[in-house]
Amino acid sequence: MVLNPSFEDYANQFCGIQGPSDFNQIMNNWANPTLASPQVFFTNIEASCYNFQPFSQYDGPIGLKGNQMPRTGDVMVGVWSFTIPNLNQRQYVQTALTSPMNVGNSYVVEFYVSLADFMEMAIDKIGAHLSVNQPTSNNDNTLNFTPQVSSSTFIDDVTNWVLISDTIVAQEAFSYITIGNFYDDNSTNTITNPSASGEPGTYGALYFIDDIRVEELSTVGLNAVQDNPFLIYPTIITNELNLKIKNNSWVEIHSSLGQLVFTEYMENGQRKIDVSGFTKGIYFVSARSKSGIIARKIVK
Repeated sequence: MVLNPSFEDYANQFCGIQGPSDFNQIMNNWANPTLASPQVFFTNIEASCYNFQPFSQYDGPIGLKGNQMPRTGDVMVGVWSFTIPNLNQRQYVQTALTSPMNVGNSYVVEFYVSLADFMEMAIDKIGAHLSVNQPTSNNDNTLNFTPQVSSSTFIDDVTNWVLISDTIVAQEAFSYITIGNFYDDNSTNTITNPSASGEPGTYGALYFIDDIRVEELSTVGLNAVQDNPFLIYPTIITNELNLKIKNNSWVEIHSSLGQLVFTEYMENGQRKIDVSGFTKGIYFVSARSKSGIIARKIVK
């Protein structure tokens, strides 16, 4: 549901440090919702450009942010998520979804981040806010919204791409996704980045962002496919798994790693399994009867 999820569709290959209006003129389908412009980094421009990656030969007065390759393709975006304490300066990226979310349905929301190598610090607050309307601001301060998907620990990896992901239930017909730090400086925890360069312009925390995904997860209603010999409703669960079994079966649940976490013989009819003790993740539920084996995937 995200157009241009890896930032590969752009209007021009910009060389240099970008100002507030440049991002909207460079990147297709994405927007800068505030006066603080995200930076677009390319691997396919001149190495002397400030925003060339991974090893720019730029020798100007503003320090390079870091050496990183995009997770996929030739392009990635960088957002400043913390600058100087108590200034509450932020950068965000934003896009409209291909269609509004269906209220009550479940969606996976995910994106990848990596701390820019030479920045002063790492933080624990990077998230995605889903909204009906398009959040905007006429300054460079924190957007005062609560992200539905957010990091839970410090993101201090300057080498690898870190996945931030969760499954949400759409409470409204969300039509936009905005990514960045939605917490003010006093609510954002920081730690020192050991690889900080100390060069001008490398204060605070800047994160590279790539590969954004928003996708609806299928659900099955109680009255759907009534002739199905093994029905699970819904396939997105919290504390209870509901089953409809047509044939007496051995029911087993395996984790995504193949570990058997539940097994029980069940007679035909509607059955419930308590899964409140299961950790979040993907599981495979199978029913084995004299007619054969049927398996379904669920998400806790």
